[in-house]
Amino acid sequence: MRSASLKHTIVIQSSIEIPDSFGGVSKSWNDFKTVRASVKPQSAKEFFSAGVQAEATHKIEVRYVLGLNPKMRILFGTRVFDIKSILNIQERNKVLHIICTEVL
Repeated sequence: MRSASLKHTIVIQSSIEIPDSFGGVSKSWNDFKTVRASVKPQSAKEFFSAGVQAEATHKIEVRYVLGLNPKMRILFGTRVFDIKSILNIQERNKVLHIICTEVL
């Protein structure tokens, strides 16, 4: 992977659940790691379910990040992406392709 292809900066966040005073929990996001990445749109679709909703799918390529998992999310500027899957290219722990959907 060439570092010149990693033109964007993203923040990977992990969630923690905090008990509230009503016996439930609330989710809070903490920064896990800031890395350089390549963010590429893959597809977009609109669907009707109690109104019009849109979903955009992106592939984000990063150098290997130990501990990254699909329960995390990615911030790209003011945009938020939910991680759907993580592909460890050639299982060499060098490059990860992260398939995400943008939270709209």
